[in-house]
Amino acid sequence: MNKTFSGKILVVDDEAPVRESLMRVLEREGHQVVQAASAEEALSILQRESIHLMLSDLKMPGMSGLELLREVKRHAPETEVVLITGHGTIETAVEAIKEGASDFLAKPFKRAEIIRVLTKALEKRQLVLENKRLREELANTSRHEPFIGKSALVSEILRLVERVAPLSSTVLITGESGTGKEIIARMLHAKSERHAARFIAVNCGAIAENLIESELFGHLKGSFTGAFRDKDGLFKTADGGTLFLDEISTVPINLQVKLLRAIEEKEIMPVGTTRPIAFDARIVAVSNRDLSKEVEAGRFREDLYYRLNVVGINIPPLRDRREDIPLLVQHFVHKFSAEMKKPVRTVDKKTLELFLAYTWKGNVRELENAIERAVIVCDGDTILPRHLSQNFASVAQTDAATEELKHAVMEFERAHILKTLEAVGYDKKAAAKFLGTSLSSLYRKLAELNIELAPQNPSTHSQS
Repeated sequence: MNKTFSGKILVVDDEAPVRESLMRVLEREGHQVVQAASAEEALSILQRESIHLMLSDLKMPGMSGLELLREVKRHAPETEVVLITGHGTIETAVEAIKEGASDFLAKPFKRAEIIRVLTKALEKRQLVLENKRLREELANTSRHEPFIGKSALVSEILRLVERVAPLSSTVLITGESGTGKEIIARMLHAKSERHAARFIAVNCGAIAENLIESELFGHLKGSFTGAFRDKDGLFKTADGGTLFLDEISTVPINLQVKLLRAIEEKEIMPVGTTRPIAFDARIVAVSNRDLSKEVEAGRFREDLYYRLNVVGINIPPLRDRREDIPLLVQHFVHKFSAEMKKPVRTVDKKTLELFLAYTWKGNVRELENAIERAVIVCDGDTILPRHLSQNFASVAQTDAATEELKHAVMEFERAHILKTLEAVGYDKKAAAKFLGTSLSSLYRKLAELNIELAPQNPSTHSQS
């Protein structure tokens, strides 16, 4: 049997010789086999363990194989079921297929037939799970923001992402909370050869210290109190894809040496076993703390720090790239107005000046939240200062920032007017109406912002 589709199989039959015979065949093919003498015992096993495929007799004392099938499909739908039928039960087997069984084996069955049927069932399970995973990945990808900005700092980061993404090197992304570190990690995955595989994100700081080793590396049934079944760790789950380790600085110091070994050897040791398991996942670690200072303080291993920091990407705080704020503002206005089905199109000049002068301790995430609130309370098509929270009431521009803010506002106005003109086919009268201004005021603004437009064909556009 194709070892790619080997799995954990539950054999259910009230006759011990039949169970033993099937068990020998399946174990020779590389499967892990569990036995049950009744449907009731099988259900008990399914509650404790993850079973890939169940091979069950149709006729048994007590609950029948057909009734067992229905219970399995209700409580463990990802478990494939193959039923064993005797003489005169083919019609029942056909009914079982309609109920969700993958196939059936008719007694007396031959070894080759067992292998063929079970291979087909396991392949079906693999395909179903793969399709489900791809749908989840697609939905997950669509939920995440692009990394927005045209500043020199952002341009350099994006160039580095393009160079690093095709490689398998470990990457350490640092920066304050809310700067967009996970967006960069997802970009690395999306632009890599691993993009069709899974992107597994884990917040190390959100896992209890006594469980983090099991979560990362997995465990065997019975290896500790509460380990009722075998469990793959996140390293194994991310096999072939990318493992995103958020808040890496929170990993306990005693576990860091195991993490280092796993990354260096490409092997993990599940809790409760002495046999290492190979994995192939790219590691992208993230920290909002300065790990070099954590090393100096003795809270983070120096060797692990250097192993993670093969390629380092530092995301600057929003206050260091204020020229990106207008782009981010317009992006979030469009996003939330679409989500809320509101006619909000832009922010006015005074609002933008407040945004440009604000400190943004929470970075892009705080800006996103501010825009979301403003869109909620906005009663027109433009966000005004009165639509902002009280946090902005005391914002004051410093003399040093005045020229920078003036330039950013002009760039924002220029981009907004050009986008409006493009949307109306460069019809200036229509653009002026859309912008809520007069045609003469639009002309003055075009001159002020040095916007030059090619003459339009009078047969296709309004005269201007």
